[in-house]
Amino acid sequence: MIQEIFLRRYPQQVYWADHPSAEMHRFFLQAAHIIFDDLVEPLQLDIGFFKRAHDALAREAGCGRLYDASSWDAVCGEFLTETYDLWNDHHSSADAFLKMRLSLVELLFRFAEERARELAPRAPAAVSAVASAVKELNGRLRHAGMGLHYHNGILQFARDELTETRTAEPCWILLRDAKWANVDRELKEAIERAEGQRQDAAFHAAKALESAIKIISDDKGWSTGRERGAANYIDNLVSQQSGRFVAPWEGDMLRAYFVHVRNPHGHGAGSQPPPNLTVHQTDWAIEIAMAWIKNLVRRS
Repeated sequence: MIQEIFLRRYPQQVYWADHPSAEMHRFFLQAAHIIFDDLVEPLQLDIGFFKRAHDALAREAGCGRLYDASSWDAVCGEFLTETYDLWNDHHSSADAFLKMRLSLVELLFRFAEERARELAPRAPAAVSAVASAVKELNGRLRHAGMGLHYHNGILQFARDELTETRTAEPCWILLRDAKWANVDRELKEAIERAEGQRQDAAFHAAKALESAIKIISDDKGWSTGRERGAANYIDNLVSQQSGRFVAPWEGDMLRAYFVHVRNPHGHGAGSQPPPNLTVHQTDWAIEIAMAWIKNLVRRS
């Protein structure tokens, strides 16, 4: 099974110094503490769990055993906490060294979240343990100045700290429910494309918001099957029959978002210049979509 990993998601060089900083090395030590001290027992993480994470990274990176140790948990632990050595050919560049270890952190936390969902029916505390671990992981990333944020199985470059704490983190938490899988996927796609300076990043943010609106309309029994686009689903949310789930003025704001952000990218430009949002406009479009999604999901 092909696994999405940090290493492949960011093939371009993202770290330019000769050595990882002391804060970065400390972060990997702290991440190992979170995994081995806080998650092994409540999630019943066995040797097979660590072998799965190791094998996934080794396969995606196209390499052999990551570290020579006596057991798979030791392999993962020693690999995470290893000190970078410029003269060690296996370490390659500092950029590659960091990406490999960030990919392992990503996989370990992704698989831990999967394990927690499996255990939830008979061990509800497992979900809480993982939520607490993810919260600490993101705090540690901020303290280390890594500029990264972990959410729902992946590490991505973070936006400004206020946006992350007030909008992004609460949004990602709400989207953990499988019902919002398409919303979660499109938002991640929007952020990834924005980081690659792709012009369609805002389009995917709008798709995520549209998916959230459609899911709410369907779940509430307000969809008629005659809807032709986002505007009709917004009408469902504004309708008096729905109890004004959103106020008319909010509906106007949502419609304007789709008119100016989604529609220009969703249709051919014809003889007109293609839509071209600036970096700041793209960031705004993604952040507004996240804020609306967080607000609407909480209401539902």
